[in-house]
Amino acid sequence: MVSRTRITRRGAMQGAGALAAALAAPAILPGKASAQSKDRVIIGMTQEPVQFNPLLYVNAGTENVPEACMFDALWDMNDEGKFIPNLATAIPSREDGSISADGKTWKINLKRGVKWSDGAPFTAKDVEFTYQAIINPKVAIRSRSGFDLIDKFKVVDDHSIEIQLTRPFVPFLWAWQNMHIVPQHLLSKEADLNTSGYNSQPVGTGPYTLKTRVAGSHMIYERNPNYHRGPAKIGTVIHKFVPDQLVLYSQARTGEVDYMGLTGVPYDRFEEAKKIADREFFAVPQPWVQFIYFNCGKPQFKDPKVRRALYIATEMQKSLDDIYFGAWKRTMSYLHTSHWAYNPNLKDPTPNPELAAKMLDEAGWKVGADGIREKDGVKMKFTCSTTAGVPARQGCQALFQQNWKKIGVDMEIKNMPASVVWGEYTTKSQFDTLLVAWEPTVGMDPDYSARAHSKQIPVKSGSGSNYVQYENAEVDKLLEQGVNETDTEARKKIYWRVQEILHEEVPFAPQAGTAQGRLKRKNLLNDKPNQYVTDATWNVQDWSWA
Repeated sequence: MVSRTRITRRGAMQGAGALAAALAAPAILPGKASAQSKDRVIIGMTQEPVQFNPLLYVNAGTENVPEACMFDALWDMNDEGKFIPNLATAIPSREDGSISADGKTWKINLKRGVKWSDGAPFTAKDVEFTYQAIINPKVAIRSRSGFDLIDKFKVVDDHSIEIQLTRPFVPFLWAWQNMHIVPQHLLSKEADLNTSGYNSQPVGTGPYTLKTRVAGSHMIYERNPNYHRGPAKIGTVIHKFVPDQLVLYSQARTGEVDYMGLTGVPYDRFEEAKKIADREFFAVPQPWVQFIYFNCGKPQFKDPKVRRALYIATEMQKSLDDIYFGAWKRTMSYLHTSHWAYNPNLKDPTPNPELAAKMLDEAGWKVGADGIREKDGVKMKFTCSTTAGVPARQGCQALFQQNWKKIGVDMEIKNMPASVVWGEYTTKSQFDTLLVAWEPTVGMDPDYSARAHSKQIPVKSGSGSNYVQYENAEVDKLLEQGVNETDTEARKKIYWRVQEILHEEVPFAPQAGTAQGRLKRKNLLNDKPNQYVTDATWNVQDWSWA
């Protein structure tokens, strides 16, 4: 992981100065919009990216911004739910023969004339190196789903590759869409990709290059004039970090930021945001589901019965009605209810505090003299963490804290900046519980191996996203079957069973499928909402000013 940078007073002042120079605009007066440059766009988000190598852990939504600005994948997913070519010349298919009838052989042709931002040519060797890095057990890759099934990877020539799978992997297109290509000519020389200086000063094939990063303040990207899809329409992208959601909303109203993304407009301000002059408000469905994550490696959460008891004690629907103002839809799964593989037979067990208390009693967690449950000398006392400065999440935490207190459970709220809470605190499973929103790890496919397979626990295996340290042999087997099954109805049955088990054992307690309210200047064009990806800047090279 990238080392954390401590923000000193001097550093903060230098950061403010750098941003002011980048803006090159008159001072912003209270209640007044900033002078707008037609050759820059300021994107404001509450969270800060800390990792810029797309192979390594990515905090979806946040670190997708440097990924979209600086890197390319073989193909992308557009706002109509269709794969479109990027570094590849076409999307492989059985129809044109580039995928064999048995689904095991894939032939991919690469675009000619593409260059890395340092001028080196992009070739098939870069794709091969990216694959080799993904399967290298020493690299803390975010997901190996599909790549671990590659039996042979052949570089046919500089612009052609052929891949042989050991067995069909249905979401293979999604796997490559979600994995951006890195340069062989630079990274092959690195002893350790996890700690390489490249991770904070990357070279990519994307539409922008990184000019400046000031930790805790902003990042500045400049147009790559040699971009293979044509130079980006806007010359400079400023990615600004404003941890407090209400402060960021205020800046979006006044024009200090042109586009408010990620966490988005506070849910109680949706109606207000629709009426702001010269601004456009729009709600966007997102692939994320928000959960309470239980760290199964901690003594309080080892027993599935305990996790389920904690879950059913919570007032989930009340949290959606009172805090999210009905903008989010309740789900019992890691999938949205609209997903083709969602199991509609799952029933909402919340809230039932009486049953929850009974289950904790049965599991041996008895109420002590201080009113807090304990077992074998361990108190049912733990922390819940999320990104600091997000009122809706803080409201949920406060509600769940009250729910658990009623059944003898003591939860302490412990929120931190995004760069801390989603760093090693999460990836090395140091947390007790998290309030977090994440998407399926292989695009919109229902495969959840990276987050639920026992071999995807990073503190044990060095890879994956199973931060809750969940282990279940039946789930492992089902997940392995699911990615090999080509019949949609048969796959549906597999994932229905996966969801049933997760619903019963609750390594993560689903709250709702998310939606965001975004606010931008009306004259910002082509910033197309895309419900199929987690990245607001997925087509940033096409953004323009009217």
